[in-house]
Amino acid sequence: MERKILFAWDFHGTLEKGNERAVQELCNLVLKDFGINRELSLKEVLDWYGLSWFDYFKNAFLAGSPELWQNMVNKVFSYQKTGWELIKKYISAQDFAEDVLKKIKERGHQNIILTNSKQDHAEKFIETLGFAKYFDKIAGVDGYLNAHKNLSTEEKKQNAKADALKEFLLGSNFTKIIMIGDNESDIRAGKMVGAKTYLFAAPGKNKKTEATGADHIIFDLREVLKEL
Repeated sequence: MERKILFAWDFHGTLEKGNERAVQELCNLVLKDFGINRELSLKEVLDWYGLSWFDYFKNAFLAGSPELWQNMVNKVFSYQKTGWELIKKYISAQDFAEDVLKKIKERGHQNIILTNSKQDHAEKFIETLGFAKYFDKIAGVDGYLNAHKNLSTEEKKQNAKADALKEFLLGSNFTKIIMIGDNESDIRAGKMVGAKTYLFAAPGKNKKTEATGADHIIFDLREVLKEL
């Protein structure tokens, strides 16, 4: 029997780099539109990376209200054309990402994306980098969040990714599952399905890594290839 391994990947901050600059510029456009004399620094964006748009605006303007923060989120999505132009301007593949994905595929194993995005946005992000051919499934887990309404933001994200992964695993027979991400929620999602977990600490991101409980902490995506 063929022995297949599943590699489950986070996207933002793991397989891509540069999107944080698009997030920074979009946030600052919105703050300006709402007459708020405040600009987010790149450090703030990186510190909050992985949070929802709602939480970004809440952190950026604590004197606001849930209604105002939601209106800011709606404004972001009204910038559809501008937003994708900024993403294409800044986003690029993480170092060695394509080499790693290609090698996994060539060896007969499978890759799946689990990202905190709407499905159509997830697909567009992957297409922007030309990575679609390497994935057996692209899962934007935004639609899974509603099943966990009473949990914290981080708990919602980890449960949503775990739910999407469990759904993909139905009827499958992988010899092992590898989860790779840059946030604690990715690691916890992997643990919920019995995966071996890799925390990717991207150069220059200064993430806290020790407390995540990851099986491995890596600084180069090629290190996951030892699982083949």
